[in-house]
Amino acid sequence: MKSGDKLRTMTLRSVLSEISRLEKDVRRDPNDAEILQIIKRERAKREESLEFARKASRQDLIDQNETEAKVLESYLPASASVDEVRAEIAAAIAAGATQMGPLMKALRDKFGAGLDGKTASELAKEALAKK
Repeated sequence: MKSGDKLRTMTLRSVLSEISRLEKDVRRDPNDAEILQIIKRERAKREESLEFARKASRQDLIDQNETEAKVLESYLPASASVDEVRAEIAAAIAAGATQMGPLMKALRDKFGAGLDGKTASELAKEALAKK
């Protein structure tokens, strides 16, 4: 706020309001995993808005949503690389995972909040189709 970065302040306020809403819903302080989920959800909203802004050729909204997504990304842990996810998928399939559910559970257990679910799902479907 002191730096005068209004877009960053607005983005962080939206995340804080979602955290406050969660606190009221569950009547306790949220844990780190829940806060990370909120930040991921907010980032996903920005990315969805970014797609619509690109379709509408609205450069002002494109710039705003890209900046907000970058701000939110800075608060998330580093995500697992595609190669790391592929290697873990191959290891899980070699260990006997033949269905999507157990495979995704193994990936979530391994990478936790650093896993991009959409990318992991696509890679898992691709690997299971080859099998």
